[in-house]
Amino acid sequence: METLKAKVKRQKKEKEMYEAKIQEKEQDAKAAEKKLKDMEEKAKEVDKKLKTALDQKQEIIGSREEVKKEQAEIEVTYKQYQVVHKEKSEAREEVVRNIELAEKSVEQAKEDYKALLNQSKLEDLELPRRDGSKKKRAGGDDEMEEDEEEGGGDEDMQDSQEGESQGQSQVDLARQEVKKLNLDYSQLTRDYKKEMSEKEQEQKRKEFRDIERGISEKLQGMNPNMKAAEQLKEIEGRFGSLSNEWMGARKECDELSEEFEQVKKLRCDKFNKCFEHVTGCIDDMYKELTIDPTSGGSVGGSAYLTLNSQDEPYTSGIKYDTIPPGKRFMDMVNLSGGEKTVAALALIFAINSYNPAPFIVLDEVDAALDAQNVAKVTRFIQARREEQQCVIISLKERFYEKADGLVGICKSAASGHSNAFTLDLQLYDDQVATA
Repeated sequence: METLKAKVKRQKKEKEMYEAKIQEKEQDAKAAEKKLKDMEEKAKEVDKKLKTALDQKQEIIGSREEVKKEQAEIEVTYKQYQVVHKEKSEAREEVVRNIELAEKSVEQAKEDYKALLNQSKLEDLELPRRDGSKKKRAGGDDEMEEDEEEGGGDEDMQDSQEGESQGQSQVDLARQEVKKLNLDYSQLTRDYKKEMSEKEQEQKRKEFRDIERGISEKLQGMNPNMKAAEQLKEIEGRFGSLSNEWMGARKECDELSEEFEQVKKLRCDKFNKCFEHVTGCIDDMYKELTIDPTSGGSVGGSAYLTLNSQDEPYTSGIKYDTIPPGKRFMDMVNLSGGEKTVAALALIFAINSYNPAPFIVLDEVDAALDAQNVAKVTRFIQARREEQQCVIISLKERFYEKADGLVGICKSAASGHSNAFTLDLQLYDDQVATA
């Protein structure tokens, strides 16, 4: 009797110790679940950032298309501006050429006039004026100096008039200069007058005026867009600002893509690490679950995992195949219920071996198992009782008779609530062994 009490006391201590361990494992499980939730929230944030970056990228692409369209319009406007500028330059050059021709004609007339005055001076001729006076050219140096002074005075007057009448052409100025001399050409012979008559002179003047008028009308008809350069500068500024915005969004998108690739790589590495571990041990566990100890030549079945995609293994699925002992290869859907149950248990224990949980709950996993497979599963679980706790719900005596303790649930007829009954089967191990 004392020995039984000591055993009960020892069992109570062990029970308290196991309960403390269970509480500790539960706390660890809660911490692991919290950590998993944090990682899932981080993954959601990364996905949200990536989606935002993709939306910004689409907006930037649309902005780039608008910029390209505006740039094409600018190029068309700039080409039109170049054409107008070219026509304007050609018209300006034509005006300059006509002016140069007019200036050459004036210079030639002035040279001819000077030559005529020098000839009259050498021949001692008196040139008549319209006012009736005569200008002597055959006198001495005083007369020559007087002529030069008068000429200088005329040049001074010409300079002043040029300053006052900047808008007049060179032809008009030359005509005024000739009129200032007030020479009378009526006494000249017809031969001298035939060289250039008044009518011919007027005709020439008219031709020059028509040419000048035509060039002015042509310049006015061109109507160039003088604000093209300003508009081009404004559009270039807008293009620069849009380019800067696009570069900023591009940089942010690259950063988010890089962060996403890092998370993706970390996820892939962790998955591959777990998959390699499970692949390495699932065959041994399946063999242990299917081997028959009563048969000396039994080696158990075979099990293996295959990835459908090596790049993103967690998106394309995993192929799980098993070959029960003594049978040929068949797809998983063609196996019996008991064979599928054993294969599922091997996969569960293989995954749990990578990151063991405090305990495992199995709900009527023996429903499709025969007596032989029940014995194999109970032997497999008992071999790991020191390193893994299992809570199993079962209605078969062959299964729960191998447990360390039993928990029974029944309904109370008096209260209408469920009652729980516990029984520690380890207390009877010694009695069973003695018997």
